Amino acid sequence: MEPLANEEKNQKVVKVFSWILIVLSTLVLLRNLFLSQAYSSAIIIQSTTRKFDPPLGVNFTLYFIQHAVEFLLCIVVFVSATFVLKYKNLWRNVLLYGLIISIIFLMISPIINYYNIPGYVESIGGGGYINVSRTSILIKSFAWSIIISAFFIVVILKLSKEEVKLLFR
Repeated sequence: MEPLANEEKNQKVVKVFSWILIVLSTLVLLRNLFLSQAYSSAIIIQSTTRKFDPPLGVNFTLYFIQHAVEFLLCIVVFVSATFVLKYKNLWRNVLLYGLIISIIFLMISPIINYYNIPGYVESIGGGGYINVSRTSILIKSFAWSIIISAFFIVVILKLSKEEVKLLFR
């Protein structure tokens, strides 16, 4: 009786984590779609000047690359979490590797944003204020990255247990 109860418990854990990952990745995908629309509008604004040198101090190329990587990782997590609900071992492995890569991305992303502040305009004076905002942006970004990475680590550890692996055979 106990192995059956353990198996049901593991199935619930897999389903809960899969659904949480599906919802989170969907929300991030929607956010990326809206941000890419905003960035494309900014590129259009930049191209209205003759020398392509508007008074904006933001390099949008880094954001496009960063959001493209985030978009691809969300698609991988979304698709693999969907197939994990069907207990496909290949997709469990894809999900684990996708989450590991996502953790690495989450730790690198705040550093990129530190050197290229979103919405920062160079014509604003007061370098001290910019340094304070950079530091607060970095701290907030790392805090969120650590929280999300901790959740991903919990999911990785739960899906890597031997009794959970038995569900995927």
